[in-house]
Amino acid sequence: MKYMKGILVAAFSTFAAIVAFGADENAVPPNIEWRDMRSVGLEGKGWQDTSQPYGRMPSSAKGKATNAVMGNAVSSTGMCINFETDAREIWVKRKFRQEKLGESNFNICAHSGFDLYCADKNDGGKFKWLAATSHRDSNKEVYKLFGANGRKNVYRIYLPLRNCLVSAELGIPKGAYFKVIPARKEKPLVFYGTSIVHGAYASHAGLSHPSIIGRRLDKPVINLGFSGSAKMEIEMADILAELDAAVYIIDCQPNMDEKLVESNCEKFLRRLRQLRPDTPILLVEHPNSARDWYWKGKNAKRPKKCYMQRDIYKKLCDEGEKNMLYLKGDTLYGTHGESSIDDIHPGDLGMMELADQMTPLIGELLKKNSAGS
Repeated sequence: MKYMKGILVAAFSTFAAIVAFGADENAVPPNIEWRDMRSVGLEGKGWQDTSQPYGRMPSSAKGKATNAVMGNAVSSTGMCINFETDAREIWVKRKFRQEKLGESNFNICAHSGFDLYCADKNDGGKFKWLAATSHRDSNKEVYKLFGANGRKNVYRIYLPLRNCLVSAELGIPKGAYFKVIPARKEKPLVFYGTSIVHGAYASHAGLSHPSIIGRRLDKPVINLGFSGSAKMEIEMADILAELDAAVYIIDCQPNMDEKLVESNCEKFLRRLRQLRPDTPILLVEHPNSARDWYWKGKNAKRPKKCYMQRDIYKKLCDEGEKNMLYLKGDTLYGTHGESSIDDIHPGDLGMMELADQMTPLIGELLKKNSAGS
């Protein structure tokens, strides 16, 4: 009996310690100094005049872009901050708009989470993942994002892919070394596309394929992914052309049927080329189905709209277009059938497949454009 009593006392003590640790884990120390993330080298925001502090479309686009695009544009998709610190703790304070953008095709860590990366000095300064805000208690406003090693490191935090931020602050202990790394001034990669570009089904914010490609090519990224709403309206060509891009990546086909491809695609591309005659363009096709092997075998044919878009690309090239590349969708998600969780949106493996196939072509366009300038 005495033995059992001792076990119970020890178990209770352990449980109490665990509870106490959990309770204190996100208790904010009094020495934390808060900085508005917009003042910490915010990168990936194409326009400053937006309806929300971290919005992605200019106020001037209202009435030109569709309501669906403007509704999608309130999210901070693709934005990040860069800084250097020797702090032993990194905190995040965040507040979202009251109404939630609760799409079921976004993981909560990607939908509303902040994602921390660090430059690995032993691997050429490549940014590697460290932490993300918890999927538990996703409505909390303050998080301890990471307990750091206290050495001077360069960090990057990706902002949420889908939720609408009203405010976001970075917390660093007072007295720690801290240096803002300003947003890069070089021309960005500008992605315009669907919920896939928007980041649907990535497990956390830094794993959307535009952000992966940005890290691989060491380029700033502006992500104009609009769930269900990227349809190549000619007005969107006018808006995109306001951005002086290193490369435009146009990836709208999953939101378009044959009728829209016929009515919008060629006009959009011609208008964008008229306004930006020298900027490289990568035109991306609808990705392959993970189920093609089951229904069609290795002789699977693409949807008609894909051949229609290929014909438009060929027509432009025959007319003299020399600064545009085309990425077919035949194996965009690989051939293993594991890249998508609903046969259209990629999981993390699918995001990697997209990055693997897009990165060399974007790199080729960058190199060609650099050599010609």
